[in-house]
Amino acid sequence: MTNLHAAMEENLLIQKLRELLARDFVHRKSIESDLYRSEEKYRMLIDQLTDAIYLSTLDGTFTGCNRALLEMLGYSYKELMQLSVSAIYAHPDDRRHLLQQLIDKGEVRDYEVQLKRKNGELIDCLVNSSVRRDQNHEIVGFQGIIRDITLRKKTFELQRAKDLAERANKFKAEFLANMSHEIRTPMNAIGGMLQLLNKTNLEPKQHEYLDGMQTAVDSLLQIINDILDFSKIEAGKMELDNRPFSLQQTVEAIISTIRFKAEEKGLELVLDMDPSIPPNLQGDPLRINQILLNLISNAIKFTPEGEVRVTIRLIDKLDHKARLFFSVKDTGIGIEQEKLQDIFESFTQASTDTTRLYGGTGLGLAIVKKLIDMLNGAIMVRSRKGQGSEFIFELELSQTDNVQPASQSEQEKDWSTVQDLQARFLMAEDHALNQLVTTEMLKGRFPSLQIDVAETGRQAISLFEDHNYDLVLMDVQMPEMDGHEAARYIRTHFPKPKSEVPILAFTAYATSGEAEKCLEAGMNDYISKPVRATQLISKIMQMLDASEQFSKEHFLHESKVQEHISFEYLNTVTEDDEELKLRMMRIMLDETPMELKSLEEAAAASQWDNLRAVAHKMKSTMQFLGLEDTLETVKFIEVSARERTHLEQIPEKVRSVVQVCTRALGALQEEIDRIK
Repeated sequence: MTNLHAAMEENLLIQKLRELLARDFVHRKSIESDLYRSEEKYRMLIDQLTDAIYLSTLDGTFTGCNRALLEMLGYSYKELMQLSVSAIYAHPDDRRHLLQQLIDKGEVRDYEVQLKRKNGELIDCLVNSSVRRDQNHEIVGFQGIIRDITLRKKTFELQRAKDLAERANKFKAEFLANMSHEIRTPMNAIGGMLQLLNKTNLEPKQHEYLDGMQTAVDSLLQIINDILDFSKIEAGKMELDNRPFSLQQTVEAIISTIRFKAEEKGLELVLDMDPSIPPNLQGDPLRINQILLNLISNAIKFTPEGEVRVTIRLIDKLDHKARLFFSVKDTGIGIEQEKLQDIFESFTQASTDTTRLYGGTGLGLAIVKKLIDMLNGAIMVRSRKGQGSEFIFELELSQTDNVQPASQSEQEKDWSTVQDLQARFLMAEDHALNQLVTTEMLKGRFPSLQIDVAETGRQAISLFEDHNYDLVLMDVQMPEMDGHEAARYIRTHFPKPKSEVPILAFTAYATSGEAEKCLEAGMNDYISKPVRATQLISKIMQMLDASEQFSKEHFLHESKVQEHISFEYLNTVTEDDEELKLRMMRIMLDETPMELKSLEEAAAASQWDNLRAVAHKMKSTMQFLGLEDTLETVKFIEVSARERTHLEQIPEKVRSVVQVCTRALGALQEEIDRIK
């Protein structure tokens, strides 16, 4: 019985033990399940992170990582777990240095390294890492976060490169402006001296030498202008104008300007312009002028014989837009086919022989292409070696009902009757030769003019304070105080009307914005060096005429015209060929009296279209006879007749032209007799 009872108690104890073990197993399974779910939850969270996470042993073997590290390095989990951490470092020294810092400090923050992907590609990364310790506080491994900063670093480097490029462009622009100033200042003196020398009594051979020197000066200035224009276009600083203009007037002015170059080479320059082109267009006449002048100049330069033909056609008119076709075709040396694709590239010419024989920078056509692109047009070239070239482009311009304003030269009054000027000028100019040139230009035209000279801005202010001036000629760049500062000082530190004196800026800078700087400083107008005498005098007369302080009685007129004939231009055109010169003079001697009669009759009958046509025809005669003032008078008559403006002045102007030309015909006959 006792044994039975003991057996039952033992069985009961075993049963309870089994129940306890079962409950413990279930509980343990529940804990394990919770732990698994928790671990899975955090593993999923870690795998979703974009930053890479890793675990490693003390000897550098990977023991764990998230998906981001696998994607960053291009390995599978199994492959990475077989690698040491040092294997993914591009530079072993980086790994050693990082380990040393970890051991010394226990952690590392934002350590920049380059890691190596499975395919060998290098990536820039930031590592944040710390040590792992056991219960005895011994280091057993490392853990860390790695961030790929390759894109960010490239973006930063691109931005830095962009900033450096912008700074370089700024420095380049400043350098070009200073270069322009440093070259234009002595060139102004040289060009001015040539102009003054050309007005003296010289032998034909000496005139020929002077013309050669002037050509060299003009060529150098053209190179400077090309470089500056190209730089402005490249920097995005070239701004387009948008105003009403007459394409016909613009093109005729170009042809008139450049015709003598064609005549010098015996070339025929032909203009074929569609009469259906709208008379009033909207756009940038200056840039269109620049494009055509460049193409026509090139055509003349590279054409030894034959003709240069300029064709302009209206393609269509739609929605107040006019689409125009332009062609400049020559019979010149042509371009090799393999060179055509590069002809619009910067600093490119057809060959090294072209550069040697014809000169130039190779920028002209590049500028033309970029300007046409800016005007939303397109240009192409057709050419055959030895047969000539044709440059074709199209532009779309807006039509406008606004009548185009007359060009600056057409708006100017005729100052030819002003023989002298009772006035006192202040000239602020630090360059001694430019002082001399400007003084001689003005005193040669106006003997009674008084000019005081200041070599610095401060000296100019001192003289201005002590005297009353009718006009100030202000060089922009001077020592001590520049022209901008001096102009501002005059406008703000002196009472009216003294502070309202007209100020004309002289600038050798040729960058965009210089005009705005001059006007913002309080100057009335500006003129770029090198200065032409006719341009300078015209600017001065306009400013004095507009000045309320200057008495118009100080414009000294002479009723009797005293202009003298000059054969300077005729000698240049004929290259001192006496036979050719004689033929041309006889033609002028025969035709001019009839033209004068037609001029008088048209003016008397108010036949403005006939008057315009006769005046237009007479311009070349005035130019050949060197009658510069009368040429301006004839231009005034032509423009006034065309625009129906200043009609009340026409009879007096016609009488002046007839008087000068009648006397000139006598001198012309004397020259013919001398040659015979």
